[in-house]
Amino acid sequence: MRLLMTQRELVDFHGSEMVTVEVAREMAERGHEITVFSPRLGGVAKLLWPSGVRVVSRLDDVPWTPDLIHAHHHLPAMAAMARFETTPAVYYCHGAIPWVEQPPMHRRIHCYVMMCEWMVRRAIAEFDLDPGRVSCVPNFVNTTRFSEVRAPPREMRRALLFQSSGLPAIELSQLESGCAALGLQLDKIGAAYGNSQPRPEMLLQQYDLVFASGKSALEAMATGCAVMTLAPTQAGGLVTLENFDRGSFLNFGPRYYSGATPINEAWLRRELALYSPQDAAQVTAKVRRERTLQIAVDGLEGLYRKALESGVPEPAAGPFAAYLERLASEVDAMWLERESLPALRGRIAYLERKLARRWSSRLKKIIKSISRKRGHE
Repeated sequence: MRLLMTQRELVDFHGSEMVTVEVAREMAERGHEITVFSPRLGGVAKLLWPSGVRVVSRLDDVPWTPDLIHAHHHLPAMAAMARFETTPAVYYCHGAIPWVEQPPMHRRIHCYVMMCEWMVRRAIAEFDLDPGRVSCVPNFVNTTRFSEVRAPPREMRRALLFQSSGLPAIELSQLESGCAALGLQLDKIGAAYGNSQPRPEMLLQQYDLVFASGKSALEAMATGCAVMTLAPTQAGGLVTLENFDRGSFLNFGPRYYSGATPINEAWLRRELALYSPQDAAQVTAKVRRERTLQIAVDGLEGLYRKALESGVPEPAAGPFAAYLERLASEVDAMWLERESLPALRGRIAYLERKLARRWSSRLKKIIKSISRKRGHE
């Protein structure tokens, strides 16, 4: 199969970029011809070349007409569909909240693939998708890449905060103080902490406990780490064999408006009381047995075959009008917001100068008053 994959950028080592890399490489290993179209190329693109995967930043450089478009991120996805007017598509949605991920409407998109069942429900309700065209291929771990499995310890000593988005300062402080109170040394990796790591598989083996969500949580579980899920302003819990399926339903991330548990020492103590090395080992075995890259790609190949068997509806090229109409209103709002930023920055700078003058004047009065008092002593 000649497969064209789309991706917004291949620059930094983030979640969707690595999903694209791992799926493309596995598809190439299975004998498919793969080209990845991404308008912005960087270091991540280089990971694809050794597998024979072509990477292009212009659609005119795609060397053939694809049999299928594996679409991801709606702007490059719809550009590819406009360029190849008779090619069917499967849209892979790695997140419903970010604007760039939201599923576009087009009759040539035979299937919308979500990475957890919670997203299936949300996408159907929020974007009015036909339930018959929405499937779930759960998030996965490349167990070949994350090959080393550590034995869970009886007592935890080292903890890791593993996320790219980062926690608010007050919650990070609470987590740090909670870990210190329990005798846990806490390290942090991720772009938000100025410590982005392209090869977490080399680091996770050093940690007993990992705070993470989504694919990062699965990668930590697959390495033999105990995992506690969390998100900004929302504490989750320790992943156990008993609650694994519920965590999987939510992509191992606590959801807003589903609880009010803060990230603090009390939460940490309560969840760690549930830990046992035996249970952690069983969770690891379950992940490495049921949530592999190979199983995920099996599922994607099945959806590809169904899309190809269904054929292309007539007229194949339409409709782009509904998508462009939605895009026009949303981009216009973004443009207005961007244009207002210089004015907002100017206003902030003016207020900062005004505040500085006031404090300077007040400080001079205080110093003058102190000097007078000292003169009378």
